[in-house]
Amino acid sequence: MYRLGRRAFWVLATLLAAGVVTRPVQTETAPQVVERGIGSPLADASNRQFTRQPQGPALWIETRSERALTLGFDVVDLPAATRDPAAYTLTSTADPAYQTPLAAVRVGSDRQVVGFDGAKNPLVESRLHLLFRAPLKPGLDYRLDACAALASNPAPHAGSAPPPCSSIPVSYDPDRTSSSIQVDQVGYVPGTRKIAFLGNWLGSAGALPLDATGFEVLDAETGRSAFAGQARLAAPADPWSGNDVYQADFTALDRPGRYRLRVPGLGVSDTFAISASAYDAPYRATMRLFYHSRNSTPVTAPWAEPGYERPAGGVPAGMDAIFHPAVAGSHLSRGSTTDTGPGARHPLHRGWFDAGDYGQYVPNAAPIWFLAGAALDLAPGRFGDGDLNIPESGNGIPDLLDELEWGLDWLLGMQDPADGGVWFRLASRTWDDGPPDQIRSPRLLAEKTTHATAAFAAACALHARLIQPYRPERAARALAAAGAAWDFLQSHPQWPAEGQRYKNPPGVHAGDYADASAKDNMLWAAAELYRTTGEPRYRDAFEQALPRLKIDPTAGVSFKDFALAGLWAYLLADGEGKDPRWVAEARSNLIAAADWRIRKAQEHPFRAPTHQAIGLVGWGSFAVSTRATLPLLQAYRLTGKAEYLDWAWQSPHVQLGANPQSICYLTGFGARSPRFPLSKLTRQDIPGAPLAGIPVLGPHFHLPALWEEMRAVNDAYLPPGKPAAGQPRGAADYADAYPVLRRYTDARGLPPMSEPTVADYAQVGLALGLLRRSGLKEDIDAQGKIRY
Repeated sequence: MYRLGRRAFWVLATLLAAGVVTRPVQTETAPQVVERGIGSPLADASNRQFTRQPQGPALWIETRSERALTLGFDVVDLPAATRDPAAYTLTSTADPAYQTPLAAVRVGSDRQVVGFDGAKNPLVESRLHLLFRAPLKPGLDYRLDACAALASNPAPHAGSAPPPCSSIPVSYDPDRTSSSIQVDQVGYVPGTRKIAFLGNWLGSAGALPLDATGFEVLDAETGRSAFAGQARLAAPADPWSGNDVYQADFTALDRPGRYRLRVPGLGVSDTFAISASAYDAPYRATMRLFYHSRNSTPVTAPWAEPGYERPAGGVPAGMDAIFHPAVAGSHLSRGSTTDTGPGARHPLHRGWFDAGDYGQYVPNAAPIWFLAGAALDLAPGRFGDGDLNIPESGNGIPDLLDELEWGLDWLLGMQDPADGGVWFRLASRTWDDGPPDQIRSPRLLAEKTTHATAAFAAACALHARLIQPYRPERAARALAAAGAAWDFLQSHPQWPAEGQRYKNPPGVHAGDYADASAKDNMLWAAAELYRTTGEPRYRDAFEQALPRLKIDPTAGVSFKDFALAGLWAYLLADGEGKDPRWVAEARSNLIAAADWRIRKAQEHPFRAPTHQAIGLVGWGSFAVSTRATLPLLQAYRLTGKAEYLDWAWQSPHVQLGANPQSICYLTGFGARSPRFPLSKLTRQDIPGAPLAGIPVLGPHFHLPALWEEMRAVNDAYLPPGKPAAGQPRGAADYADAYPVLRRYTDARGLPPMSEPTVADYAQVGLALGLLRRSGLKEDIDAQGKIRY
């Protein structure tokens, strides 16, 4: 929906400021409804070491270690409250160290938006962090006196008296979950690397000190120790998280079971599994999002998840589709005999809704075919018939291909039957609201583009190859469509021209998926057609195009970069006569893509395969860590080097909870996961109950200030949202800014943090499918050596 490039977001911001366009409409919630996201302890139903404070002055208090307390407030004068740590004292009648009030030795603060109310007003939590010299003893009661420091708090309403202040009960329970221990909350697979992280942040008071770094892994059922080790300091005063980041390696523990880490002075971790099939359930959940995103059909039992049925179906048939007036006069419509004039209809059906709206976009759907094809190239036996409990299950065709078949019905309809060109988008004039069956205005077909036509040709050629063993007549139709699209590309000029981006016509507020180059799309189309047909003309087209294209191996395959998809198809093509120079070029770039991800993960304190520039964190670059899985496994298939397998198995950990926020960025999994993704796959009757398996995009360094919710998030950060240096270059320049890996607010009005698309579903779901059980090495090796 909102998947625009950085430049496009800047343009949209300008238009919003000028009043030329308006922000998308979202379903309104009642003003009294509060959508508090999982970033607040008040939304956390796990056994975390925090306590609600119904009587004030704080909303909640959390024990981050045996010496550190964090208090959450909705209103507090932070400069006054952090002026003197001695203003905060702890007492206990049971602990001799605290029988005389003992003052804090350090006080810090931070502030963040944690959600919004029904009127889209931000819910801002201000936090005070206190560090004491003496540890709290387990099971004893303490009282925290914070009244003197909080005396300057404003009254909740003008003219009213400040609320009465009383001491706050405090305790430390080492058997409760500590946010200072971060693990993959889904689990780990035997025989793979297993690393947890220790540490936390005390806001402006800096990193939480760890007094002990030994750890144990406990059997969650019996409480017995299964492993013991010593954590190592990997990143002191880490600017990404604010933590002193310790890594706790328990790779040697392979016995299947349910476990928790225990760290003296912190507590225990969330429970996790060690299991050969740890990622099977999230694989199924994420890939089943495609069924729930289908257009043109009721989504009902026994296939729909209970409570998420859509019996009224998709967009009404009469609403799909008419041509936007811009189509008739567009560059690539000339010469077509198809009627695209006023009121002309072009019936379309099936496919999947893209994201937080009901648009359907060829450039963003095309990567799904690449991802599926590459996964099947690596380990086809991991994707079978009956995997996904969809209506087609049991027909003898892998469910993954059945789902692609549903998508292809729509994709084929996007092609002009008169000339083979492809209209790039089917979407409403403005952002959709409400269920799809309630759409009452015809959806619009947008202009043909070179980008969409080339991506269509590639996807259809790939589909023909995949479906041939099961439905040869369908394969022939898909291949004919791919060939017609290719012929169109050869006989028509590029539009938009190279270096130019598509722009929406006036009055249209749909996703544009703008891209300044079609060279990579053409490369991919030639490669897939060559691999499927073996025809030399496609090989020649690929080999002529490759030297003119600058390959960026750090870029994953997406709507704006298909180069690596083209290289993979060319390498795996069986046809003779491939030029050894371009074989070597393709192979080296694909291996470089994996090497870069390993290098970045090795450098990162949380072993995340993301770019080293803190200012570039966003759009899932950190939280969707399974983006690295496929490139790493492709490199393993090309080289046989175990290092690529090792890092591929590590790729889900950040996404599934081993991160500074200790959030599983996949809805419905782990101890705590997002409640308010920007997705239509949520229950309207129960706010905060999204369908399981939605991969949210997570932390984003600085949101584009397009509307009030985004501005509110940026403005709330304390320390300030941006580093002090005018031109920050390295991580050290961000040391005094709000840590980037804590900049995630679980809220629907924040697309860069909360809105995945169908391409993200495929990327995450297929990665988890490849990792769904142990034995991956053997499955990939069974495919045999690639013949170049």
